[in-house]
Amino acid sequence: MPVTMQWQQPIELNYRNAAPMPGAQFHSHAFYELYYFQEGECNYLIGDKLITLQPGDLILMHGMTLHCPNPSPSTPYVRTIIHMDPAYVHRILQPDTAAMLLKPFENLRNIRISLPPEEQEELESLLNEMNRLYLRTNEAGVRTSYDRFVIRVIELLHLIRDWCIAPVNEREHRSLKEQHVQSVISYLEDHYALEITLDDIAGALHLTKPYLSNLFKDVTGTTVFKYLYNRRINQAKMMFRLEPRQSVSDVCRAVGFHQLPHFSRLFKTTVGESPEAYRRRMLQLATEGGSPASSAALGGEVNS
Repeated sequence: MPVTMQWQQPIELNYRNAAPMPGAQFHSHAFYELYYFQEGECNYLIGDKLITLQPGDLILMHGMTLHCPNPSPSTPYVRTIIHMDPAYVHRILQPDTAAMLLKPFENLRNIRISLPPEEQEELESLLNEMNRLYLRTNEAGVRTSYDRFVIRVIELLHLIRDWCIAPVNEREHRSLKEQHVQSVISYLEDHYALEITLDDIAGALHLTKPYLSNLFKDVTGTTVFKYLYNRRINQAKMMFRLEPRQSVSDVCRAVGFHQLPHFSRLFKTTVGESPEAYRRRMLQLATEGGSPASSAALGGEVNS
């Protein structure tokens, strides 16, 4: 059963989380995520990208993108995470302002911004103040603390917009190993809906199978086929969300599974409910006009 976060507020903060990650944990969620890497060593798989993080890296994640951190167990892993329901931002701001502030998430999609020291200092100061207010939101009689926290989040979104006006340059992968793993991920992204064998991948990339398998596990913390299966399951979730009237068998075939029982078993293990139950829930949300991002069952790990 996957570990899920209980969605209590439309914007949630997890400040300087230093909890270790027990193995590679793939997850996705309907809300947007701000991930700020503060200490440690970590390779991060986000969609079809492998990112080698450095302290001071800020990642903007678009909803429903599959992601998985692989931090080094030998150093502290410290990160701050903000989960945000974009529909809430649209409700509390004028339409033009909301669209402007969410544009980096929607247009850049899962981008890493490497902040220089002065911008890190500005962000750290703002996050510290946000955390002070956020921690008070559960105290009696301090509802205004959450409102003030939200104002700080809007201030942060303005900052991010300014940082994204200049070209956002991605660091090149630092090693041949990371380049090989990125090539594997790109291959799987292009072919996940097809029947794929390790021979296919190794042949296409001119690598030996043992080298490919060991390298992928070393860099990402997971296996090639665990990544592939999670990618397929995540695509199935997106298809059910976009068109919940599709049959489970049609979605099963569309994402690359050839046996419905195998698909159903993996889907339930990964998501926590059967594909039919998930499909029905998405159909109910669509019929009622609800916001899937506010559903606790659609949450993701807060430990990212």
